[in-house]
Amino acid sequence: MATTSDPSEITILLVDDEEDVVEVVSHFFAQEGFNLLKAYDGEQALAKATPDVDLIILDIMLPGLDGYEVCRRLRSRVETETIPIIFLSAKIEEQDQVRGLMLGGDGYLTKPVSPQVVLAHAKAILRRSGVEESRTLEVNNLKIFEDEYRASLDGRDLGLTLTEFELLRYLCRHPRKAFTRQQLLETIWKDAMMVTERTVDAHIKNLREKLGDFAQHIQTVRGVGYRFVQEEVSEAQ
Repeated sequence: MATTSDPSEITILLVDDEEDVVEVVSHFFAQEGFNLLKAYDGEQALAKATPDVDLIILDIMLPGLDGYEVCRRLRSRVETETIPIIFLSAKIEEQDQVRGLMLGGDGYLTKPVSPQVVLAHAKAILRRSGVEESRTLEVNNLKIFEDEYRASLDGRDLGLTLTEFELLRYLCRHPRKAFTRQQLLETIWKDAMMVTERTVDAHIKNLREKLGDFAQHIQTVRGVGYRFVQEEVSEAQ
């Protein structure tokens, strides 16, 4: 099972005998960058549910083995017992939902349901299970670990203060957009008292020192403030 915030490293198994449902839901997950495996009956689901799968979206009314039995068997196997399972079914009775959850399901959605809702539930369960334990913003050889409030460059931790981290993250989140010092003050320092525009300059200076050569990506926009560019430039501004 993956432990990553990169969707391309996360594998989701979608099990449903309705091909149109599989294709529509798969489309939304694929747009987000997830790896998709598809199964159209219970036997296929069991065959494809390997330890490399990070989440299973499982219909109940399947040909042959139904979703309940598939879930029961997956939970009885050591190698698949911890894979999160979301039931996606037209069975809307309370007892059906209770049965699915009691068998080991981590969620239960009833059809019809928006693919965006399925995607949102999947992401929430992945986060809770530790698969998406850290949101990471990568810019060239810079990594910003948003949930951990730290950043590394070429694998070396930069040792940023909280304010430096917030400043770097904000600029990287809005590439090429020029921000005035006042805009940065209002965003990063918010309602802090006794903070002047020179404070921004001081933090940018400290941040650039810690970034070394990478500091060239934080440009001074004369008469305005600062902006972040991802492209390499000839010299720091």
